[in-house]
Amino acid sequence: MVHEDELRAIFSVLRSRTSPPGSSSAADLIRRSRARRRNDAVMGSVIATAGILVLALALQPVTPSTPVDPGPSLQAPTSTSNSVLTTPNGPPGSYRTTPSFPFTTTGMAPPAT
Repeated sequence: MVHEDELRAIFSVLRSRTSPPGSSSAADLIRRSRARRRNDAVMGSVIATAGILVLALALQPVTPSTPVDPGPSLQAPTSTSNSVLTTPNGPPGSYRTTPSFPFTTTGMAPPAT
């Protein structure tokens, strides 16, 4: 029965020792597992967002952009003249121009009176 005495001595020594520094309680394990799950959830959402952005950029059409046509000008065409045409008196082609002050036309109809 020598072995039983040795085993009792070993077990009594082991019971009297404090727990090693690497051991932890149940509360520590629960806290660490919650922190790990939270970190895994954050990293999963970051990876999913990055994946969606990569797919969106990869699936965009590769057509080159064309410049936008500016369209027609918004200003009415104008012309300047230094003489005023008069109503002809006589046969066609016999009318003449009378020099006058310069004026500008906008291509718009005169107001109705």
